[in-house]
Amino acid sequence: MKTIYLVTGGTGFLGNNVIRQLYQKGAHIRTLIRDREKASRVFEDIAAGNNPGGLIEFVTGDARDEEALGKLFSAADKCEYIFIHTVSIVDITGYKYNREMHDVNVNGTKAVLKICREKNVKRLVYVSSVHAITEPKNRALTHEISDFNPDNVVGAYAKTKAQASAAVMAAVKDGLNAVMVHPAGIIGPDDYSNTHLTQMFIDYYRSRIPAGIKGGYDFVDVRDAASGIIAATETGVPGSCWLLTNRYIGIGEFLDELYKNFRKKKISLAMPMWLARFSLPFLKLYFTLRGKRPLYTPYSLYTLRSNSNFCHEKADRELHYKPHDFKDTVKDTCEFLKRKEML
Repeated sequence: MKTIYLVTGGTGFLGNNVIRQLYQKGAHIRTLIRDREKASRVFEDIAAGNNPGGLIEFVTGDARDEEALGKLFSAADKCEYIFIHTVSIVDITGYKYNREMHDVNVNGTKAVLKICREKNVKRLVYVSSVHAITEPKNRALTHEISDFNPDNVVGAYAKTKAQASAAVMAAVKDGLNAVMVHPAGIIGPDDYSNTHLTQMFIDYYRSRIPAGIKGGYDFVDVRDAASGIIAATETGVPGSCWLLTNRYIGIGEFLDELYKNFRKKKISLAMPMWLARFSLPFLKLYFTLRGKRPLYTPYSLYTLRSNSNFCHEKADRELHYKPHDFKDTVKDTCEFLKRKEML
């Protein structure tokens, strides 16, 4: 039977990479987008016929709207549906409740769960986050879990992802064929939304980063996250989860790779975390005066010192997951930004 892949957030950083890989496989894709002009820009190469593959249909609407989600389905389809829910608001600004983020991340996911039940989809792949998982103590390895509790994670974003993940698991117990992936910090090419980590590339190139910080995180290539998601459409029993991560990358190593690719000023100064926290008001003013959002916030500093010791062995084994080398990811991202004149 024919399969149609339904993807929310098709023009987003992760969503457009999922669609590109599905398209390369010759798949029939129907994606929910909010801006057709942006879609034309994001998929310009495909629209020009330079990259022949599958079929992409665009449906305009909001992923929180049940009526808009319903437009992804058609009575004329004689097929099986696989639903991939990538839409999410990521907020690194702090710990305070964010109404829009909660509405998108939690209520939007619940709307997706409802429509997937009604339409009897073959499988739902929900894109959660490593932030939805409670940090093990003493920097022990983080593995997949099945019980998500927003009270056990730190930060407003993490709490919304934990709530949504718990809702997905509840739907699985109620009979829905759903699985879940947990990407780490996503970087890589084809980011037309200027996410925070892509902004770091641009800010470095434009000499807007005054100093590094003694800290780091696990940064995963968006193409690896996308391939893991696609593999998850066909693998595992309902309720299966996989960590889609890479390895710990210190901010110093990150900045060194940017220097090797851009050959701008080498940043040797690395502030200790206590000094970075003390400097937050000045860093905020520094970026505000330049009309840019700050990269360093209370929550981003917390993240850079949190336990990012993630284990992706389950994904390696079951999804044939193999992360890119970090150096290649940075190189490809720099080339993308140059090619698209985004610097």
